[in-house]
Amino acid sequence: MEKKRFYSLSILITTAIITIGCSSNKTAKPTKPVIAVHKPAKVVPVQPTGITLSQLHSGGVTKLALKGKNVYKNGEQIEFTIDTKGAEGFLYIVYSDSKGEVGVLYPNPKSPESEMTGTYLFPRDFGTMAINATKDCNGCKKDKTVIYALLTKKRILDIHNINQAQLNSIVGISNNGSMKTKGIRMNLNAGTKTDNSNVNIGVLEFFVK
Repeated sequence: MEKKRFYSLSILITTAIITIGCSSNKTAKPTKPVIAVHKPAKVVPVQPTGITLSQLHSGGVTKLALKGKNVYKNGEQIEFTIDTKGAEGFLYIVYSDSKGEVGVLYPNPKSPESEMTGTYLFPRDFGTMAINATKDCNGCKKDKTVIYALLTKKRILDIHNINQAQLNSIVGISNNGSMKTKGIRMNLNAGTKTDNSNVNIGVLEFFVK
């Protein structure tokens, strides 16, 4: 009887040891950390608002006043006034020389474009710069240059790409070089027509001796 009890007790102890040993060998599986993946927001480039050179039309009417000398000596500093005559907008100053080369005097890296209205002296009111007259033609008595002022309600996005053909089209100059505003034109129905031009023009012509 005591042997049976001893064997039963031995079996129970052995079973308990095995059970404890098995349970102690079990290791808890590590849980994977939850990582939230955020997709980057789609970047939409902001398109500049404005107008292109091909969309400009003045109707062949000069509405800005440009005043300055008509004759300069070679190397003399150029200076002239621009009067917007009450109109407000973005101002652009462009030149065209006798060789057909076109360049932008304003805006420039030192003087960015801005909305303007009133009377201004160029170049004093357009940043610290000096513009000198140059005579580039060989053997000629005088060299011709034309200054154009363009005033628009919207920015001209491609102003620095302007060429002679585009300038002629905007200002209203025919292929033979004559301005459409020269001469007299009579229109009995002028009162019924609306002015749909989107650029005001000013012109100043000078010669360099």
